[in-house]
Amino acid sequence: MLDETATTDDKPRDFVASLEHGLSVLMSFDAANPSMSLSQVADRTGMTRAGARRYLLTLAHLGFIARDGRSFRLTPKVLNLGYSYLSALPFSEFAMPLLEAASAASEQTVALAVRDGTESVYTARAIAQRALAVTVPVGRRLPLISTSTGRAMLAFDTPEAIDRLIESSRPVLLTDKTTVDPQLLRRELELVRSRGYALVEQEVEVGVRSLAVPFFDSQQKVAGAVTALTSMSAVSTRQLLSDIFPIVRHVAVQLETALKAGRGDVFT
Repeated sequence: MLDETATTDDKPRDFVASLEHGLSVLMSFDAANPSMSLSQVADRTGMTRAGARRYLLTLAHLGFIARDGRSFRLTPKVLNLGYSYLSALPFSEFAMPLLEAASAASEQTVALAVRDGTESVYTARAIAQRALAVTVPVGRRLPLISTSTGRAMLAFDTPEAIDRLIESSRPVLLTDKTTVDPQLLRRELELVRSRGYALVEQEVEVGVRSLAVPFFDSQQKVAGAVTALTSMSAVSTRQLLSDIFPIVRHVAVQLETALKAGRGDVFT
């Protein structure tokens, strides 16, 4: 039986283990596992079948999980958790019009990402209105060190923090072009910091080139990054830098200006 008051050396005394387990059940569902049996949930969470069953039935009672015979799946109510976060972002109300305008001007998909620990998470995006446009789902999480948005945000951290993240990260080869060498990553981050943008080619997805620019809050801390995602067959590096980079940078400047002013209507 799970002990809700149990503690370990790396967890606070008031840590509630049952809440951790409940959240782990919710997060065990993903695109590859949208519907699972009790045994599958137990395997993916490391719980006993009895423990997993208790959490599944509790979450079902609360409306976050639906049961179809022997299978379980998430319900739309789970979106309430994510929406609460998105609606609380200081730039949530005015980011979308900016992204949509930038996407229309560049004819490319433009997205916004924030940092969550060692990952970059997409929180908003405007998809280009053309055939075969590159897309990215809201909520997608990718390693900071591998993505243009992640590198754009990480580059402005302290050298010590960057070293700790690189040394503690497990290399993830998203494609055969993903940079995993620690020294190459440090050099790339130094370059990103000096030029003010990150450029990634086929390191996350084959055939995709992206450019990201960070924006800062009133405390001069990185608040997020804006990125344009392009097809390498349709947009050259020169075109990305000469035509699209200024558009992405303009969005970042607008977001930064609004954040520092504490309002969302400071630009036209």
